[in-house]
Amino acid sequence: MKKFFFIILTAVFLIILSSAAMAESVTLNEPKDNLMTTSDSVVVSGEALPDASIYVLVNGRSKARLSVGAAGIFLTQVPISGKESIITVRAVQPSGASETVSRRVYRIDGSELPELDSLIQTIKTFLILK
Repeated sequence: MKKFFFIILTAVFLIILSSAAMAESVTLNEPKDNLMTTSDSVVVSGEALPDASIYVLVNGRSKARLSVGAAGIFLTQVPISGKESIITVRAVQPSGASETVSRRVYRIDGSELPELDSLIQTIKTFLILK
């Protein structure tokens, strides 16, 4: 009886584990959400289930189509324009199932960045007050 209970418990655990792994078919490592950059382009990287097709869109416009191999890793660079861009990555599995992940990216002018000296002075002041 104990052996039967152990087998059932193991089967339930494996089912839960496999459904958790299947729940997220795409992970976006870069860019981080609300990234601020002075660059005209951003790196888009992540992981997906093997043999997935990856579609990268910037503000709804297609910028890249990638195929994911057995390792499940993808990497590309896409141009951004304007002050705010939404990067959308859509992973489509061979079964037809798909998942979408989006990140907001802000392109800022270099003059909008705070002066480094001012920032260092603020940090020093904060540390002295502590």
